[in-house]
Amino acid sequence: MTRRSISRRGFFAGVGLTGATAVITSCGSDSEAAGSMASDKNGTSPQADSAGLATEDTKIAFDGEHQAGIQTAPQTHALLVAYNVRKEQRSAKGLQRIMRIWTGDARNLAQGHTPLADLESELAMAPRNLTITVGWSPRLISDAKLSDKLPGWIENNRDGLPKFKGDQLTEDFSDGDLVLQICGDDLTAVSHAARVLTRGCRDFVTPKWSQRGFIDSPTGETPRNLLGFKDGTAIPRSKEEYDDAVWDELGGSAMVVRRVVYDMPEWEALDRSSREVVFGRSIETGAPLGGTEEFDEVDLNAVNEQGLPMIDPHSHVGLTAGEGTHMRRRAYNWDGEVTALGSTGLIFICFQDDPDTAFTPLQKRLAEGDRLNQWVTHVGSAVFWCPAGTPEGGYWGQDVLEG
Repeated sequence: MTRRSISRRGFFAGVGLTGATAVITSCGSDSEAAGSMASDKNGTSPQADSAGLATEDTKIAFDGEHQAGIQTAPQTHALLVAYNVRKEQRSAKGLQRIMRIWTGDARNLAQGHTPLADLESELAMAPRNLTITVGWSPRLISDAKLSDKLPGWIENNRDGLPKFKGDQLTEDFSDGDLVLQICGDDLTAVSHAARVLTRGCRDFVTPKWSQRGFIDSPTGETPRNLLGFKDGTAIPRSKEEYDDAVWDELGGSAMVVRRVVYDMPEWEALDRSSREVVFGRSIETGAPLGGTEEFDEVDLNAVNEQGLPMIDPHSHVGLTAGEGTHMRRRAYNWDGEVTALGSTGLIFICFQDDPDTAFTPLQKRLAEGDRLNQWVTHVGSAVFWCPAGTPEGGYWGQDVLEG
């Protein structure tokens, strides 16, 4: 990324008269999120039921119609690990073997029970909202000859998501055959789960990349990203919205993972009002510019006293308004990993029934015109299909692998 200093005058020149006037006259307001942002949060109500409010004995049911860790309220810690499957296991039978092992261990870990062959049982006794979610890549599904049983977007994305304008993708955080999203409110339990699951299938898979993320919402409010904005205001909340946009006809969901790097020194050169123009929301409250509360409906027709738009059409909200209920956003912050582009950013995770109609067209629009692009770079990209939930005693993907 070419670095250049940004003065307040230079920023306004880039925004144009409309954006500049909106900055000067706007009442404060907060934002959607960062990078390939779209929307996310709890699946039922605002953050009042945050999974971050855990006790030592808090457990989330493992079995059910859908996998946990999707509609589940976001926990404070996340660890994503992607794996490549060995050549001799790239079949339905090989995938079935891996799923049987992982499901049994994951079910035990989520309920605070000791997995088979686990010699560190004390590390599994307090799951604190531990969830483990698995995803299969389109390429692995194709190699296992399962595509004809699954949603059509999978074959369309056999080689992964398209590359978008501005992407600087690296193999360090892209693709992979399988992914485990391990989330919880105790970092030790999360880390221990990753070790147990990796060890359990080490003869069949090899780790490709891992990403650690965190959020903090001790009062049950919408968590903030490291740019300072509330992240996850607009997401599906009702059963009807989840059925319409997140779950596919098999009870599964498409999982997109994008790693975003922030250019923090350049972002910190902006004052708060200019940052709000970029996002289209108030930093303090999360309200859309022109509104007063976080969950106010975004009004792209709202104008100031001069008759100019309160929300810049090329702000993040200006481009994403109305898209929030089309995918379940579940993003996490990351920092401390020094790279050539920076050491702070976002692990953008979202779930939807079909990325070809949800994430991909939205991200294409953002890549082409989002003002935020000046401060964010996408360096990782992956897409997976997450099977439906499990019946008691069943394993991930059982209906597909045995059907």
